[in-house]
Amino acid sequence: MSTEINTSVNADLHPDTFLAQVGVDNDTAPFVAPATEAFESAYAYIGSIYAVREAAFADPTLTPEAALLRTDDHANAKFAAVSRKFDSTIAQFTRSIKGMEADLTAAVKEQAGKQVSGEVRALMQKSPDRVALLEKALAEKDEEVLSAVLGAPPMLSGLTKELHATFLRAYNEQRRPETSKRLKALTAARTQLENKGGLVLREMERAVGTIPVIKQDKAGVSRIVGKITPREVRDKRAASAAVYKKHA
Repeated sequence: MSTEINTSVNADLHPDTFLAQVGVDNDTAPFVAPATEAFESAYAYIGSIYAVREAAFADPTLTPEAALLRTDDHANAKFAAVSRKFDSTIAQFTRSIKGMEADLTAAVKEQAGKQVSGEVRALMQKSPDRVALLEKALAEKDEEVLSAVLGAPPMLSGLTKELHATFLRAYNEQRRPETSKRLKALTAARTQLENKGGLVLREMERAVGTIPVIKQDKAGVSRIVGKITPREVRDKRAASAAVYKKHA
């Protein structure tokens, strides 16, 4: 069931936005489900702050300062759980990614140990156009050449690490498409979690908001001349509490 859109909340935190950016389909959705749940939690959390703020400022028993602190208290109390969900999902995906990468490269490395593989790498290193040779091997699904070159360290074939990684990824997508597809989805999902973690904090602060300081000028026109933050209210309350304690 799709998460209801809340126009107050940044669309980048909506789980549907996450799914679109990662490019998830029916095959990969179950594997990135923990990330989807993390974004659902974050989206609902920010929405709840706006709801609490609206209720607090509508409460006739609360001053604006008290309403701001009520909102900030709610935001702070719930933030840790949302943050932990992001962190734990990133850690979970990192373990899965490492396991898949190891599984994909194991068979390639095994084949690269054959005697003929050394000869293939030597010829590759001498070639003036290694990219064309590898592209040809991919097109022809030449396992012997691809495993010999991509299952060994890049320098043995005269390749850069970046070029080696690019062709290894293409080779794995060719021979193990389902695993490669899952790996790609998990990697993209982890990136989104890492990139959007800071956004949750910024949106929390925006949702809590401030109290405007309004003054009238000589013409009687009211203008906003500043703002009061939750921290400033807490500091003033703490200063008053210190005096109360001193004279108790």
